[in-house]
Amino acid sequence: MPKNVIQHIEWTTRDTKRLQDFYGRIFDWKFRQAMPDYTMIDGVGGLFTAPDQQMPTGITCYVNVKDLAATEAKIVAAGGQIYKSKQEVPGMGWFTIFGDPDGNTIAAWQPNLKAMAANQRAAAARTAARTATKKKKAGKAKAKKKK
Repeated sequence: MPKNVIQHIEWTTRDTKRLQDFYGRIFDWKFRQAMPDYTMIDGVGGLFTAPDQQMPTGITCYVNVKDLAATEAKIVAAGGQIYKSKQEVPGMGWFTIFGDPDGNTIAAWQPNLKAMAANQRAAAARTAARTATKKKKAGKAKAKKKK
C-alpha cells in the first residue's frame, strides 16, 4: 500500500441520482449501489446520501494510513479537530473524519488488510470454480460431439 496517498473520494449529496447523471455524462463513470445510502463509483470513490439537512454537502478525500489511532493523535496535536472517530466499514477497514486548522474536511482510511486478503482469496476461489465448471461443461459437450 502506498504511504499516505488519497485512496478514495466521496461526494456527500442530497440527490445521488442527480450526481450520477451529471458525472456519468461527463466522465462516463460507472456506478453501483453498495448499500442503501451509498453508491460506489468504479475506480474513483463514492456518493453518500446525507442522512439529514444538517450534514453539509461536499467532497471528502480519504488518505491511506497505517495506524488510525496514531494518526488521530497527530491530527489533534497539529491543531485539527476529529469529527468522527474510527468508524468501521465491515470487511474493508476504518475511517476517521476530521477538520484541518482552516476548517477543510478530510478523512483518514486504515484498510483491514486481513479482511481484504481473505476477500481476494475468496474471489479467486470463486473464479477458479467457475473456470473449472466451464471446462467441465466444454469437455462434456466435446465428448457428446464425438459420439
